[in-house]
Amino acid sequence: MKNIFCPYLIFGFIFKVFTIISLTVIILNMTIKARNRITLILSTITIVFSILVLAITLFLFLSGKITWPSVYLKNTSDSFLLRYKPIYVVISIFIEYFYIIFTSLMIRRAFEKTQASDMLFFLLFLIACLCDTYRIAPTLFHISQSYTNTMIKIGNFTLLARLLAPLALFGTTVLSSDEFKQNTEYYALILLIIALFFSFIIPTNTAQVLPNFCLSYGYLKLIRSLSFIICFVSTISILISTIKNKYKPIMIIGFILICFGYTIMFNSYNLLSTIAGPLILGTGTFMYLSEVHNHYLFID
Repeated sequence: MKNIFCPYLIFGFIFKVFTIISLTVIILNMTIKARNRITLILSTITIVFSILVLAITLFLFLSGKITWPSVYLKNTSDSFLLRYKPIYVVISIFIEYFYIIFTSLMIRRAFEKTQASDMLFFLLFLIACLCDTYRIAPTLFHISQSYTNTMIKIGNFTLLARLLAPLALFGTTVLSSDEFKQNTEYYALILLIIALFFSFIIPTNTAQVLPNFCLSYGYLKLIRSLSFIICFVSTISILISTIKNKYKPIMIIGFILICFGYTIMFNSYNLLSTIAGPLILGTGTFMYLSEVHNHYLFID
């Protein structure tokens, strides 16, 4: 099985690294046209990977060769809604693919001719979501709980998602304000570099797979606490902006739902989180992007 799909795995790593490098170049030369290219690239990559992963998953299911990883189930519940089931993890990952595709196309359509600097940071958030989907790789290639370079790289990608997502949301609110708008591209690049740097130096435990198929990593509680603090600061920032400019509260409600929604979806492994995560994230994204779009229409 490893030999059959190994080219896909190698292609996946190279393609995603190439994408990050390409996005870095585009960010430094950001224009409306360049941002539209990012959304097109992102939606295309996501479509390609979702089709490939779906094909491999169906093949494994139908041939009876799929093997679920042995996960660390400490403090998990046995109730119907909260019980761990690996199929819920797979479903949540495919929902994540659909979310990225739909949202990137929504941004391209709604902000096609608008110089909305905060959308650059939101695209970084979608890239974090795409990196998170790579946690399904150990299941597809039967390499879970093995100390290999492949597992380490998978751990790097999933950790990158958990570092980049809150930083991108921070940029969407704080670094998109009037004081920072002149250097939006550089701030976006700095956030991407910070997330990449720490995702490669923080150790991952390839022998321990969490219920959401993510590899365990060092400083887990610290990273979760910092993510909460970053989202909290971002919420306060958007609250101050809402009160100051007398905006409708829809934007801040949507942003809070995004923070809760992505956190739940990144950690989905039961029926409740698989249903609640996408609903909360999808609702929040629609509310937030719709209100931002109305705001830019009013300015224009």
